[in-house]
Amino acid sequence: MKDYQLTKVGLPKFFEAIESELDADKSLIINSQAANIGKWGLAKLWRMWMTPTAKFMRSQGVTMPLYFKANGDPVGKREFNDNDCHELFTYNWLGVDRDGNRLSWSRSGRDGMRAATKGERFIALQKHDNWAVEKGITLFKPRDSDYKKLEDEQNY
Repeated sequence: MKDYQLTKVGLPKFFEAIESELDADKSLIINSQAANIGKWGLAKLWRMWMTPTAKFMRSQGVTMPLYFKANGDPVGKREFNDNDCHELFTYNWLGVDRDGNRLSWSRSGRDGMRAATKGERFIALQKHDNWAVEKGITLFKPRDSDYKKLEDEQNY
């Protein structure tokens, strides 16, 4: 099934398209949701950006060790994934506190980490956005995101 953006004006065409799909498949599962897909907070957008970034990293041959020996030597390897990407770029772009502990994207901090401020999060997203542009990675930037609003304020 295809995704449809539906308004009352387009309802008759939608029904025609659904009838055509039913002729081909006899049974469909249809879901609906409001066109405004929700608020895109900075942390939510960050996590979403990690998927295309991890895909790019894998295309460049980046892998992760399965584990490290006591002497620090890596053993084996596995595919680089979204969580690896999140950890790597959070450390690089969001930064660490004076003790070397990673700042957190969570609103209240966790595991002894300090929650990053909105400004720190915005700067981390900007750094990643700029890095991605240099690498030719396309990142989704919703018009109703906090990032877009902050970016517009900064460029105004």
